[in-house]
Amino acid sequence: MKLLLQNEEGAPRWIAVEDIRLIAPTPNGPAFTMSDGTVYRYAQTMEELDRMFGLYGFARLDRNVIANVEAAERYDPELRKVFFGQPQGGEGEALYATVSGTNASKVKHLTAREYRSGYEVCGAA
Repeated sequence: MKLLLQNEEGAPRWIAVEDIRLIAPTPNGPAFTMSDGTVYRYAQTMEELDRMFGLYGFARLDRNVIANVEAAERYDPELRKVFFGQPQGGEGEALYATVSGTNASKVKHLTAREYRSGYEVCGAA
């Protein structure tokens, strides 16, 4: 098993669990120490998480939301929400993330995409 951690400079690295020698609590979360003394940590701030998961199709869409944009199915520019799938059991609202006005360009392409799920295309001209 591998963990996605960050090195001292904040760069993301996949670390094999079997290569970890020590795990020690610190005020900034657990420190994972390798046999050569290199220390890795979990990402904790939104900036660190955005940098780390941005490599895998995620983007910061709002102040408190980092979403998997590659898994998003549609974007509603009026509601400023990006949706993932359909509502459970056809009732209620689908899983969504809010999108700030400054980040709308990151999901604008989702307003013109056709979907197998049967959603209408939102905001298309």
